[in-house]
Amino acid sequence: MQQALDASGSGVKVQSFRERSDTATAAANAVGSELGQIVKSMLFIADDRPVLLLIAGDRRADSGRVARLLGVPRKRIRMATGDEVLSLTGFGVGAVSPLGHPRRLETLIDSSLSRFQTVYAAAGSDHALFACEPGLLERVSGGRTADISS
Repeated sequence: MQQALDASGSGVKVQSFRERSDTATAAANAVGSELGQIVKSMLFIADDRPVLLLIAGDRRADSGRVARLLGVPRKRIRMATGDEVLSLTGFGVGAVSPLGHPRRLETLIDSSLSRFQTVYAAAGSDHALFACEPGLLERVSGGRTADISS
């Protein structure tokens, strides 16, 4: 994961923790942040195409909003299975990073993350995170920011 961050030119470093960081609550406890500062990486399948959603830890993905943004019926959006997550991202559930996937994934970033100066995202392990500002998260993930949570 550090290699992907280095390749992005971000200057960001992966932080490792003794305690698990595989849920938003655990990650917030590990770094001592607010729950909303944690970036939940959630893989959805929209009309057979994978879409990575980066959601604030205190928010929920809104599939109706996502469907409208993607131009697909709401009933054609679902959460990816654990096997699909691993296959498409290269990471297990709870460790999915916003970057460093085997192939580029369409990525939508929760606009509510912009209320924080620093956010924390998974770094490929259930004991690792990286910190960055929301604008940098958009740049390194190649995603676009939108109103996708409730």
